[in-house]
Amino acid sequence: MSEATGRIPGQPRQSDPYDGARAVLSVPKAHVKIVKSLLESHKIFDRYHGISPEPNDAKHAASNGQRMRVPTTIPCVQLADGWSTTAERAQLLVGLQLHDISPDITCSSWIPPETNSYRPVAASHNPLRKAVREALEALPSGTLASLNLTIDALVVRFPDSYSIYKPLLLLPSNSLGSDLSFIVLHHAGIFERVWDHIADALHCTHIALNSPIPPSNTPSSAHAGDEDNILRSPVNLTPIYGTFGPSPTLQTLSAPSQKDFEDALWVHTTQNSVHQTWAPLYTMFSRGNVKEKARLLSLPSITSLAPSSSASQTQEGATAVDMYAGIGYFSFSYRRAGLTRVLCWELNPWSVEGLRRGAALNNWSGRVFTPADIPSPSSTSGEWEAWRTNIIKGKEDFWIFAMSNETADRIVQCLRDYIPPVRHVNLGLLPVSRLSWPSAVRAVDRRLGGWVHAHENVGVVEMDERKVEVETEFQRLTDECADERRSVAGDAEGLKRKAQVEHVEKVKTYAPGVVHAVIDVHIPGTQAAE
Repeated sequence: MSEATGRIPGQPRQSDPYDGARAVLSVPKAHVKIVKSLLESHKIFDRYHGISPEPNDAKHAASNGQRMRVPTTIPCVQLADGWSTTAERAQLLVGLQLHDISPDITCSSWIPPETNSYRPVAASHNPLRKAVREALEALPSGTLASLNLTIDALVVRFPDSYSIYKPLLLLPSNSLGSDLSFIVLHHAGIFERVWDHIADALHCTHIALNSPIPPSNTPSSAHAGDEDNILRSPVNLTPIYGTFGPSPTLQTLSAPSQKDFEDALWVHTTQNSVHQTWAPLYTMFSRGNVKEKARLLSLPSITSLAPSSSASQTQEGATAVDMYAGIGYFSFSYRRAGLTRVLCWELNPWSVEGLRRGAALNNWSGRVFTPADIPSPSSTSGEWEAWRTNIIKGKEDFWIFAMSNETADRIVQCLRDYIPPVRHVNLGLLPVSRLSWPSAVRAVDRRLGGWVHAHENVGVVEMDERKVEVETEFQRLTDECADERRSVAGDAEGLKRKAQVEHVEKVKTYAPGVVHAVIDVHIPGTQAAE
């Protein structure tokens, strides 16, 4: 490949990525990663040039932070007053809703000069690409030529960004492209030494290609029993290097044994000083949730509820309920922020095990309950009372219910007067969590009130409308709950309470024009209404 142009010898001039004007984005440094990921998902990020600091940006950086140039492959056409993106591509930029990430992102045009001032594709600053080049250069002469490949053609296909969850190196699904993936995966013997060198250079023992979580599973797969992929299983993860344990089967997915847990690869990461662990063949992990996890750690409505004791007051703390706990994505933040106990519901047995292990990594205690450990819906009040008497003896930080959250109503009602008041309910299911809204409202402490944090995918242009819709529905549910209590507890339980959307947090872009949002709804208690 030419140092000046980056062109693979013999490649047609018209496909050279250095030809013509291109759209380039000026992005605040804090938002570079998410913008780059968006561009990569639409295959319009210019890998040949890479991201670089904005020139002459010292004044702006001093006041607002450094800005970066993120190049795209979107062509521009020359107009009388300058360059502009083509209409079709301009619409794509609009569709990405970049201003919802930051209103300070701007787009301009540039013509990448064919000079030696630009880095070749095998930029040495990137540890992954550096390791790839070193490994490929060490192969016997003629190895790549026999596959009609060159070192440069391979290096440029590896991504600028990747994830390391010790001991796993996880590459984006579009890292190599389907054509190159086929060659690499079907010539494993040739590339074994390449992966070995990469793993050693990046201090990992396993490598895999990641892939988005599918909304449904095929009838012929081991995941066929979970047609709508309710368990959010990473069915398309492709192991490349290292032993990940036995491939998932219907048995290991639905009813894993202790040996299944021990044989599987477990990886871990630390975000906001909170440790999490999971088995990548069985459980998803979304690093993009880190923003919401951090918000919960400092949210005043949570931190103010931590147990305290002073000459003037004594506070017993509070309980959080997480209806879709996973491996502890948000559950751990509630506990770290100071809440006394977290009640978790999770269906995926592998996520339950990850939640249990993760709690231990953070020096928290946890107790797992299966359906066999709780009374049946037809059990008498005496049986429920006996169960409650037993469970409240435990002082664990996490009570983990490995079952459908349809049981939450009955369990929370049984425990309500024997645990710190439930002040927060987390509903972290995408694309919507609405089936759990009634249970969430009923779970909130009726005297002190609390907050429901409902996760949804929301169209950016629909945000205001959705906020009103959510507030209206939670008001209806609050009124309905009050009517139920009035019939049992008298007028004091039926005082009018106003549910209110206090805040909408845009966590991350889910798709062009769609954001993952968390809607904070405050449900007042009867104490406030009196």
